[in-house]
Amino acid sequence: MISGRQDISEMSERLNLSALADMNRWCSACERQHSVPIKKIFSGPGVVKELTTILEDFPAKNVFLIGDHHTMPLAHDAVFEMLHQAGCRIDELVFDRKEHYILNEELIGAALIRMPLDTQLIVTIGSGTMNDLSRVVSVHCGIPYIIIGTAPSMDGYASLTSAVVMDGQKRSVVLGTPYGILADTDLMITAPDRMLAAGVGDILGKHVAIADWRLSHRETGEVYCPEIAGMIKQACRRTEEQYLQVVKRNSQAIWDMADTLILSGIAISMNGNSRPASGSEHQLAHHWETVFANQGGDCPLHGNLVGFGTIVALRMYEMAQQDFGLDAGYTLPAPDAIGQILKALGDFSNPEILGITPELFRESFYHGVSLNGRYTLLTHLDKMGKLDTYVERLTQEFFGK
Repeated sequence: MISGRQDISEMSERLNLSALADMNRWCSACERQHSVPIKKIFSGPGVVKELTTILEDFPAKNVFLIGDHHTMPLAHDAVFEMLHQAGCRIDELVFDRKEHYILNEELIGAALIRMPLDTQLIVTIGSGTMNDLSRVVSVHCGIPYIIIGTAPSMDGYASLTSAVVMDGQKRSVVLGTPYGILADTDLMITAPDRMLAAGVGDILGKHVAIADWRLSHRETGEVYCPEIAGMIKQACRRTEEQYLQVVKRNSQAIWDMADTLILSGIAISMNGNSRPASGSEHQLAHHWETVFANQGGDCPLHGNLVGFGTIVALRMYEMAQQDFGLDAGYTLPAPDAIGQILKALGDFSNPEILGITPELFRESFYHGVSLNGRYTLLTHLDKMGKLDTYVERLTQEFFGK
C-alpha cells in the first residue's frame, strides 16, 4: 500500500498500475486525499495465472463464477482449475443470450436469484456488462469480486461507477471497485473489432470530459484536480498514437490499451466519481443507449456511441470558441481528427452506421442537459440560451437536414 502526504504528480507521467493498487496519497494539486481501493492489478500476456496470487487472500471460499457464452469459454478451464486447486466451492452462471446484454433490473435480478446465499467471492470472466453486473451485486451483497477482463473495450474495470438502466433511463451509479483486476492481453487480443473500436472511442471521449470539468470548475467552483486530469490526458495521447496498431492487433498496443483503460478507471476511483472520464459526450451517448436498450435487440457498444458523441461535443466546443471565445482550457483535438480515427476503426464516425436518426440526435441534447446534474458544455449552452441554435446547426451538419 502507498500512503502519506506525497504528491501524485509523478504517477501521471507513466503507467505503473501495480504502484497505483491500494493507493492512498495526498494530492498537493487539489489538496485532497486520493485513494484506490483495488488491492491487486495485473495486466499483460498470461496474467490470468495470477488469479492464484489473489486467491491467497481468500482461502477456501465459496465462489460464484460469472460470464456469458462469449467470454466464459475464453478462460473457464484455467480459472476453474485454479479455483479448484485453491479449495474453492464453485457455482457458475453463464448468460447465453446471443445479443448484447444491457445492465438493467432484469439482469441484476437474474444474477441475484441464482447466486447461492453463502457466496463469499465473485469471480467474473468478461468485460463491460459482466463487470458492471458483478460490481452491482458485489456492493449490494457485501461480497468482493475479481474481474478477469476479456476485451479492452471500456474503462470500467477499475472504476467505482456503473451505468445502470433503471426505470427505462440509463444512470451512472457510484458503487465500488473490484478487489482485483486481471487484464490478460492473450484474451483481449481476440476481442471482436467493434470492441477494440469501443475502447478507443471510450478513451478519446475523455478529451471532452476534461474540458467540461475545467468549464465547471470555472463556472461553478467544482473541485478540479490537474494531476488526475494529467493522467487522463496521457491516456488520450497514448490512444491517439497507437490506434492503428490496436486495429492490427499488435500485442504491445493491446497491452498499452488495456493499461490505458484501467488507468482511466483508476482516475475515476481517485476522484470519487466519474467526472474525469465522463462529460457531455457521455450525456449524449447515454440517451442513445437508453433508447436502443428500450427498443430491445442488439445495439451499438457504449464506447462506439461515446466516440461519436465525442465528435459532436468537440464540434460544439469548436463552434463555441468561434462564436463567443469559449476557452476549453487546453488544446482539444479537431473533431475531424477524431472522426478519422473512428472511421478507420469501422466507420463509427457515421451516425447512420450507429443507428442514430436526426430525431434521436436532436432529443439527446435536451435529455443530456438534464442528466446527472453535472455541469457540462450542454449546461453552459443552455444557460446562455444558445442550445436550440446549436442543436439545429449540428443536426444540419451531421445529417444535412
